[in-house]
Amino acid sequence: MIMNKKTMSLALVIVLVSVALMGCGGASDETAEIVLLEGQFSEIDILMQMAGILIEENTDLVVSFHESMNTVAASNAMIAEEVDLYVSYDGTLLTTILGYDPSDVPEGEDLYEYSKQKGIEDKGLTLTSKFGFENTYAIAIHKEFAEENNITTISELVPYTSDMVFVAEHEFFDDEGTMRFNPFNEHYGIEWGDSNSIDMGLKFAAMDSGNADATMVYSTDGLNKKFELAILEDDQRFFPQYYTAFMHRATLFEEYAETAPNLEEVLLNLEGLIDNETMIDMNYQVDAEGADPYEVAKEFLVTNGLSE
Repeated sequence: MIMNKKTMSLALVIVLVSVALMGCGGASDETAEIVLLEGQFSEIDILMQMAGILIEENTDLVVSFHESMNTVAASNAMIAEEVDLYVSYDGTLLTTILGYDPSDVPEGEDLYEYSKQKGIEDKGLTLTSKFGFENTYAIAIHKEFAEENNITTISELVPYTSDMVFVAEHEFFDDEGTMRFNPFNEHYGIEWGDSNSIDMGLKFAAMDSGNADATMVYSTDGLNKKFELAILEDDQRFFPQYYTAFMHRATLFEEYAETAPNLEEVLLNLEGLIDNETMIDMNYQVDAEGADPYEVAKEFLVTNGLSE
């Protein structure tokens, strides 16, 4: 059959429209987006903003943020592929997510490496390389009280705890994981006068107002400085190390091999780049001075030549 010009033009239009539709929607659209999880506190927010900036500036992926959730829920969402990237800690992966105890780490083996290995084996989750700083759990009391009674360790605090009120966020009182309130008290032989689960944003207010005498904090929290808290040494080594890294599915970089083959390389730009003092300063800017986490993250990346 011989086609006239009008018929040929119509056929060409149909072909072009079909090709265009093939390039839209479906799996290709899904693989063009990466979902980052917002943090429950400033440190994670800052680091996730760094991840978002690095990914959008250096890959073809579109970044979206999922609202924050607790640690166990976050890991489950990651396994279910509802979330792709989050900030976590080797000690958190080991204890809260996987349910192991630091004593399970074989002698001579690094907790970070062991956590990665078990994370892949048990749940298909792993960590990128460490950023460089450690944000471990710590017990904090009023600096004035610590100085008056010459208290520098948790063991030295024990004789006073029966007259003290302890507060911490809800997650520390959960039964899931070994690094929690009851195991901590058993480890040190502590009996508190009273203890209360409290929203994260209220525990510093409780300490500042005198309604609480001791609390669980994170060692790089900028508010420790603002509220003049003394961080006590974990002299009986209850809390494991908590080095920070991005947590992701072990298959993540394979999943994005076509749309963002350099994704792992982009995230590794933060390897060993952030020490404790730097993280404390960035947290202080957000928590004490009201800075925006995105702006703090952007300034850090620009200063270190990772963004323009």
